Amino acid sequence: MTHPDGHAMATLRKSLSADSLSATTSHETVLHGLGMRRPLDLAVAVVTAHPDDETIGLGGVMAHLRNLTLLQLTDGAPLDPAAAAGAGFPNRQAYAAARRGEIVDALAVLVEGRLSRQVFYEVPDGRLADHLAGVVERLVEDLICVDAVLTHPYEGGHFDHDAAAFAVQEACTRLARLGGHVPARLEFTSYHRVGGRLRTGRFLDDPCAPEVVVPLTPEAARRKEAAFACHRSQTGNLGLFGFGPERFRAAPIYDFSRPPPGSEVMYGVEVWRGLSRAFAAATQS
Repeated sequence: MTHPDGHAMATLRKSLSADSLSATTSHETVLHGLGMRRPLDLAVAVVTAHPDDETIGLGGVMAHLRNLTLLQLTDGAPLDPAAAAGAGFPNRQAYAAARRGEIVDALAVLVEGRLSRQVFYEVPDGRLADHLAGVVERLVEDLICVDAVLTHPYEGGHFDHDAAAFAVQEACTRLARLGGHVPARLEFTSYHRVGGRLRTGRFLDDPCAPEVVVPLTPEAARRKEAAFACHRSQTGNLGLFGFGPERFRAAPIYDFSRPPPGSEVMYGVEVWRGLSRAFAAATQS
């Protein structure tokens, strides 16, 4: 193994410091822009576990993102044939195709044709943990050209959401190790359970991670409601969410070897243990 000389190490430290400053500037710019409901020209990636997560988490403000890349990690269709049948589809493939069509329709409402790029990773719904190594590698390539990335918080609400949070943090960690550009990492809300009660549209309380609350204008609320209607196969699930304020924050550095602090893992401790093993296996030392 060849070790870099002192000059190379100094250059690398300078590069990483510059990227850290750039990421700080980017997340402050994004949070301020969203909070003020102003158009943002920064290159922003939104990484979601399922088609409809972006509509739920930031459907009211997506129109302000003028240089948007949407990275969808799963196709929204579980491998269990019962899931497709329960949603009224003959098979998983038809269900996945329908969900892709739904997000295309929703985005036409939310971003009005200004989507710069959309990438479907096409992992089966519920199986993101089984594909983390490949997903992280792809994210490293997809995130190197953006200024900021928005994704799910690590809150124990859905195992795919938590796997997405891990994948984005790990991809950004690898970019930092490579000495390349590292995007600012931010979060939108999903859902979680505290005290036996489901909470939607809120983050788990974390005094070290202040949030920006963005009330939706009547126009933005109508746009988000119209996008909800595009997700025809998810009507029952979307009924749990409303059209109130959207919340964003800089993402904390999570310890994925432990359950989310302050949350009750909705998918069960045994499933979390398997997820934790998948995180450990996909972590690059």
